[in-house]
Amino acid sequence: MYLLLKISEWFMRHFKEIAFRFMKWNVRFFSGKVNERIEGYRNLSEWKQTALEDFKFWLEELPDTRPGTEGEEMDACDLYTLLSEFAALRKEIQIQSREQNKTLDTLTSFIDAYRESKALFEERSEDIAGLEERIRKGSEKRIVLSFLDVRDSLVRGYKASQDLAKAAADLAKAKGIFKSVPKGTDEVVDGINGIIEGYEIAIRRFDRSLAMAEIHLLPTAGQPFDPRTMKAAGKRSEPEAQKGIVLEELLSGFVRGDEVIRTAEVIVNV
Repeated sequence: MYLLLKISEWFMRHFKEIAFRFMKWNVRFFSGKVNERIEGYRNLSEWKQTALEDFKFWLEELPDTRPGTEGEEMDACDLYTLLSEFAALRKEIQIQSREQNKTLDTLTSFIDAYRESKALFEERSEDIAGLEERIRKGSEKRIVLSFLDVRDSLVRGYKASQDLAKAAADLAKAKGIFKSVPKGTDEVVDGINGIIEGYEIAIRRFDRSLAMAEIHLLPTAGQPFDPRTMKAAGKRSEPEAQKGIVLEELLSGFVRGDEVIRTAEVIVNV
């Protein structure tokens, strides 16, 4: 009994040193086993090799002597206390893992809610942008329609000036030995030609302004009748022309892309 007591006291006095040496022996032993196994695998992944190198460096940095003050005795610790501490540590780790999982779930729900809010915001932004575009185009269309009447007046004046210039030119050609024309006819013809040129300039500028709003004149004369962009205001039969072809334009039509700003009124060949 006395011998067992002495052995127990000696063991408790040198427990720290023995445990430290045993730990280092285990580390070296298992490190050697790990190295042997690494050498046996040729296709070891890069990250595993890096981990093993880091572990090797950590072992090399350990001191050869046990840490702590020489001669310092370690507090007594039996196997039951050690296992109890490990069990408490395991339970604490489990609790922390559950709390971490709850935090991750909460964070995931926040991220999902953020993504849904972002998608909804982008969808509403697109809807608002589309609404603004429709309002803008609708406002432009209403304004442009009122100005198209001004262009129609310019076109009518242009055509009337052309007819007047043609009549004046025919009158000037009728001059002969027994026929005379009123004085100043040539000056009148020149004046009418100036008026025609002014109409042409005004119409071209008007069309350029419409083009800035992406509104363009619809070509109709000589084109097949299109009920989507044209309105048949009258019919006429010309045998030399193909049926269904527009013979004359009474009112100009305008389009903006696929949108019809104003339908053209035309005479169709039947």
